[in-house]
Amino acid sequence: MIFRMHRRFLTAFCFSILIWSAAEAQVSSGIPTITSYFELLVTGNSESAGLMWTQAVQERSARFGIKYANIPLKSDAASPIVQNLELMRNYLKPAVKSYQDLFDGAYQELHYLAIVEGKKVEHTYYAEFDGRNYWLTYPQDIYARDWPVLETEYLRIHVHPDVQKFINKINLEEADKFVERMIDSLKLGDYDTRHLASVKIEYFYCNSDKTVKTITGRRTIGIYDKASSDIISSFFPHYHEIVHLLTDYKMRSLPLFVHPLFEEGLAVYLGGRWGKSMEALSPLGIFLYKEDITPLDSLLDYSSFKSNAESDLAYPLAGIFTRFLVERIGQTSYLALYRKMSGSFDQVSAMPVDSVKARVLRALDISGWDKFAEIFDKYISELQLKHQLGRPGTIASGNVTIAANGITVKETDDWLIFEIDTQKAGSSRGTLFFGQVKELIEVASVMYLEHYPERESLGGYRYAIRFDSNEAGVYDYATSHLLGKIINSLAPSPEYYNEEKQILAFRFKKSLTNGVSPSNDDYKFVAE
Repeated sequence: MIFRMHRRFLTAFCFSILIWSAAEAQVSSGIPTITSYFELLVTGNSESAGLMWTQAVQERSARFGIKYANIPLKSDAASPIVQNLELMRNYLKPAVKSYQDLFDGAYQELHYLAIVEGKKVEHTYYAEFDGRNYWLTYPQDIYARDWPVLETEYLRIHVHPDVQKFINKINLEEADKFVERMIDSLKLGDYDTRHLASVKIEYFYCNSDKTVKTITGRRTIGIYDKASSDIISSFFPHYHEIVHLLTDYKMRSLPLFVHPLFEEGLAVYLGGRWGKSMEALSPLGIFLYKEDITPLDSLLDYSSFKSNAESDLAYPLAGIFTRFLVERIGQTSYLALYRKMSGSFDQVSAMPVDSVKARVLRALDISGWDKFAEIFDKYISELQLKHQLGRPGTIASGNVTIAANGITVKETDDWLIFEIDTQKAGSSRGTLFFGQVKELIEVASVMYLEHYPERESLGGYRYAIRFDSNEAGVYDYATSHLLGKIINSLAPSPEYYNEEKQILAFRFKKSLTNGVSPSNDDYKFVAE
């Protein structure tokens, strides 16, 4: 009741300060709302400005107690106006260049556009009509308002009807398990964990990257929206974006912008990227580094990182770099460095490479960058030789679990070992399915449909080893994740493919499949 009274007073106040030559026309739009909102912001009344957003927006924005330094209103943190209010305050009249009705006027898009110091600045606001007034809202609350909603221990998932068929018991469970691993990795306390389970992560599972763009303005697979603390993605479960949110939840108070080498590097290290695990990305990152295609120094510069990121060359090495730092200084010290690498957009985007190097060297207690490069080179070589979860070649020991039609599978305590006699198998390219569970018999999978467009359901098989004469990978069809990868052309090995005998040999750590192994009673081989 107090809240409603406050809103009525605020409404009367906000609209009374405006004088319109065509009052009737203006009242029928959200323009008076956005005009009043800007007035409140520039006069320093950010608390009152916050009340011009819907109650749902106010609750979600504040849900995790995250605050961004020098951002007067977190619910509008994505706006260039709020991000640089001192500069933008002189460019807010008129507040809106154009507006568009949505869904018969129940909502509106309000388009801001100005030329600021020779540069075009644009932003789209959204407003919801309650029968009397327009209130600012989030686009996901408009476009996903009728989507079915599922809840897990830690997530509230708004599912576009077109992708409901891709939700299954296992990927819901794995999403929660991932959150629990991040709780442990980021050392979130008991109170924070209980609070997370109580309020939940708002997750909008879209049917395409076009829908993501409709909501966020960016055509991408997924995004963590810092204003709302929502995750908006056409992929589920999108671990990478969950890491971004939980990192901010751990930090609580920090600047809005973080150097991408550290922000994206941590998300790749802990959550992979776009359905590819860190283990699957590591061989590519090692190759890019060793071949000098992506020099580490190129990732220290903001603009260079972004240009590499456009072609996906930055992320694998950024994840390896973060892994290196975390293993040497620990998670707590890494997060302290992460904070030092944050600031305003101008501070982060213009941060000199020498400053980035100096902060890394201080964190590692290393005297010079040449010494760092020597240590990092050695680490890369060790990672390639010892720590990869997939390796070419076989192991003499091991119990045979499958020996049929040119396919031999063995297992040890740590490894799943595969030998494919391509002549007997009938092909040097194929897929070995295993890990059949009843929950997946009639289930569809995004990744499975990409591999087999003519087939709909998994037939119960969760895992698969897909291979050819150049590469082999471990796939989890229940979660649509690539778990591990060997790419022989990146690090050629005669152990992988014996051309004379036409035999493929490789192995993967059993931990990738949670210890599930192919057996005579649980596999299907499809030559391709």
